[in-house]
Amino acid sequence: MSGTDDVRQWATALPEVEESSHFRFHVPVFKVRGRTFLGMGRDGTTAVFCIAEERAAEEAAADPGRCTPQRRPDARRSFLGLEVRLDGLPAERLAALVTEAWRQQAPKRLVAEYDRGVLDG
Repeated sequence: MSGTDDVRQWATALPEVEESSHFRFHVPVFKVRGRTFLGMGRDGTTAVFCIAEERAAEEAAADPGRCTPQRRPDARRSFLGLEVRLDGLPAERLAALVTEAWRQQAPKRLVAEYDRGVLDG
């Protein structure tokens, strides 16, 4: 079963990731250079991945029972990311979502450096 420990393992393995606690909900939040790329749900059974809105819609259409695009509940209604129910999620899919969210929020230069390191390694 995938959960907070798995998310933490994959997220913190990426360059320049820091873990903090959400100011209101006190759940783990992962950031790259100060930009949030994923946050855990209040009960640890879900996570919100800050991926592109179009990709979130694709994921939700492919797996509507597990994935839901999330918007801010306030008047702005801006897109937040993809909320994913973690129970039963294959580890490789979870790792891919973590990496995709990191890539979405990380500076392009950092992603390029990471890619060069992965390709050279």
